[in-house]
Amino acid sequence: MTQILEITQDTVFKRRPLQSKELSADEMVATKKGTKLELQSYAYADASGDDFDDHIKFAVKNQQDAIKGFNTWYVYELHAQVVQDGAVVYPLDETDSAQTLKVIHDTVFKRQPVDAAKLGPKETYSVKQGANFDLQSYAYADADGNEFNNHIKIALDDPKDFIYSLSTWFVYENHVQVLLDNEIVYPPDQPLTPPKTANQQGAMAQPAKPGSTPPAATGPSFILVGYSKTAYLNQPIVSGGSFTWAEATKNGTRIPKTRKIVDNMIALATALERPRNQIGRPFQITSWYRPPEVNRNTPGSAKNSQHMYGKAIDFKVAGMTPRQIQQALEWWPGGMGTYPRGNGGWNHLDIGPRRRWIG
Repeated sequence: MTQILEITQDTVFKRRPLQSKELSADEMVATKKGTKLELQSYAYADASGDDFDDHIKFAVKNQQDAIKGFNTWYVYELHAQVVQDGAVVYPLDETDSAQTLKVIHDTVFKRQPVDAAKLGPKETYSVKQGANFDLQSYAYADADGNEFNNHIKIALDDPKDFIYSLSTWFVYENHVQVLLDNEIVYPPDQPLTPPKTANQQGAMAQPAKPGSTPPAATGPSFILVGYSKTAYLNQPIVSGGSFTWAEATKNGTRIPKTRKIVDNMIALATALERPRNQIGRPFQITSWYRPPEVNRNTPGSAKNSQHMYGKAIDFKVAGMTPRQIQQALEWWPGGMGTYPRGNGGWNHLDIGPRRRWIG
């Protein structure tokens, strides 16, 4: 099993995962697009799950490829890819469900959450209504729960969007929205509360408890393509299971169009019973099936997302962090993404090839 690091853009190898201006000349080596190195190993996070600030840590396999006498270096992850048996294994295609900042009113990004008049010229930046930015993270309070004076703190994801070479800014919360899977997640319409039930507008149904009596086959329904039978939104996908058609179809607004997608949804619902029973708490599904037209309009979505085939879920578990879920489900045979930042974070599971990533 050979892993190759391929450089996709002129870049710099670094001894530490920092911006180049923070490193000495001895800690950097300019590297050309097209360079290929056989790897002994690579990593996108350390043993604690902390990532390397958008860098890949890699160790070259062959001694003749050692650089300045060292075989271990870092490279910015958007400038490189890891290829194994002809297929890209990192960065992963399934890094969708990106958070997006939507500017809904002409505003000012600020380096501190105070009145703009109190800040210097390089501490403010005017932004027009309609602008959108991919986010690495956002927060409405610090680690101690202290709010930011009616501002939210944002970290821009794409280096080309950095302002004065800085990714972290504050913005007045009534001038922006944070979207996930094309839905507003902040500011909330009301104080953050436990997930709503399917009878409350715009929310997902709670999973049935394993072993509980399934609800009566009543209420909204649709025709299960390929099976010529009626599926009720309040019914479990798998008899006696924990996941409903309401969760898989976003309350009936995303009906599968082919039997293959239906079969994938059934296969995923079946596979999810083991992690659901292991965790012992309901999964709050935020995204399951995502038709191509929805996927195209979802900022940050992977072009070939597993969601389009009914093979993936994004979810949260009340009382558990994404890192805890990741550690508990490391055995999962398919794809598993961990998104620890913003709005409490979330996890992704799919029944595609085994992959791991931290978003």
